[in-house]
Amino acid sequence: MTRVLVYIDDLFTKGGGERVAMYFLKSLLEKRIDVYFLALTDVNTFEEINNYYQKNREKFVKGWLFSRLLYVIPKKNKIISMALDYLFLFSMYIHLFFINRKIRPDMFIVIANTIYQNVPFIFHKKRIFSWGLTPFTKKWVLFFHNIILRLGLKKGLLTLVVGSKQQKQMSDREYKSYISVIPIGYDDILFNYSGEKKIRNRIAYVARISPEKRVDLAVEAARLLKERYRDFQVVIIGDSQNRRYYEEIKKKITKYKLSSYVKMIPKSSPAIIKKNLLEAEVFWNFSEGYGGVVNCEALACGCIPVVFKNFKDQIGDNGYAVNNLEEAVEATIKILEMNEKDRRKLALKCSRYAKKYSRSIFEKKLIKLVLHKLQES
Repeated sequence: MTRVLVYIDDLFTKGGGERVAMYFLKSLLEKRIDVYFLALTDVNTFEEINNYYQKNREKFVKGWLFSRLLYVIPKKNKIISMALDYLFLFSMYIHLFFINRKIRPDMFIVIANTIYQNVPFIFHKKRIFSWGLTPFTKKWVLFFHNIILRLGLKKGLLTLVVGSKQQKQMSDREYKSYISVIPIGYDDILFNYSGEKKIRNRIAYVARISPEKRVDLAVEAARLLKERYRDFQVVIIGDSQNRRYYEEIKKKITKYKLSSYVKMIPKSSPAIIKKNLLEAEVFWNFSEGYGGVVNCEALACGCIPVVFKNFKDQIGDNGYAVNNLEEAVEATIKILEMNEKDRRKLALKCSRYAKKYSRSIFEKKLIKLVLHKLQES
């Protein structure tokens, strides 16, 4: 039986990468491919992965504690960051050596935050399907890593796949020709809108509570909106991944006297996300990155998006892609001041548009490319 090892750094949260891991799992199992996981954390994520873990614990390998520490230690300056990256490479390479001897996978699937996480896998000379990389631009260059990456790409060992055209466009020029785009998919059975009545002037912001998701900007936007528009409520839905940041957000809400305007729901199960998106008229997203499944879920639930321009290619001409918070507030007021008929019409248009990002289409494209690469092995 064909075996695949899926690497993802964190399986103890419910983010975009974990959703993609769930999609991979379903698609691979349907093709009777044996799936193993390597993660740096314990397993407590989406139900499909949790259920697979409960039935197949022997197929989940936890990364060495040393590797985990190297990954989470704050990289305060260039020298520390480079040193940690090289130590992480060495630690992962050694661990993969033992994993390979035991599992003998035919392919690695790497769900990575940076392109450099692929390097230890390249040394083991198997096909690598790398998903979800953020743009590869960095303030400094890891020369050894870059040499190995180029070799992996030129020899056809490494396949790079991202979830949006914008993500590819923002990547380093030297890698663009090697990048494929498969638009991220969402669960179109769970997330859908049929014109149900929404809560008037409700705004949703869905993201795990961590700095890169810029949840603090949602509070800042609420502060600016309050100066011009009084009748609204912002609901922030997401797990508290960074406790200190979560407390900072709460302090800001109190400082700006927004307690009656901003509500935090520190949970993010698909059912909770769906409920809150179906109730909201507007969806905000000011986070980093260039593609996210939550944008698709919001569209599918009939939320009119007001997002930063890095998400422009995901929302198309539905809603508003803005440059800053002032523009976001302007766009939000325009939506809130629409008459109910026009707002509902736009909500239905957003929901129909989202169908192009359905999970079933996404899974078919993923597995087609994975099978093609396995055949090349």
